[in-house]
Amino acid sequence: MSDLPPPPPPGSGQAPPPFQPPPGYTPPPAPFQPPPGYLPPPADIPPPGYSVQAPPPYMPVAAVGAGGALMSQFGGAAAWSIGLGLVSIVVPLVSTFYFPIMPIIGALNGVRAIQRGRVIGGIVGLVLNGIGGIIALIQSGLIGGSGG
Repeated sequence: MSDLPPPPPPGSGQAPPPFQPPPGYTPPPAPFQPPPGYLPPPADIPPPGYSVQAPPPYMPVAAVGAGGALMSQFGGAAAWSIGLGLVSIVVPLVSTFYFPIMPIIGALNGVRAIQRGRVIGGIVGLVLNGIGGIIALIQSGLIGGSGG
């Protein structure tokens, strides 16, 4: 079988009438034609209001945002970890009082900071709390002889 339509019925030898648009139909307007003798402007001349000079240089977004991105490493749990580490180092050195639990809490905050994407601040906090923990152990007399 073919995909052709069936032949016309016998006895209809007339061709179909040509297409006629419906009554009241207006044809679409003709496309725009420039006036005779018109020459377009050369391509190397900029339009009015534009200059040929290059725009002024600007700071790349990465350079502008780099300071803010680095500072965000030291916020939240990382800031608590760093603060607790500094306190656990400084206080035993300037007084006879020491905080044996503070370096542990600070180290936990450092781990939380690393888990939340603040790796640099978390590592700084862990190092400071490690030093503070050693100072707390020395101050308590558990390592390094007698404590103060």
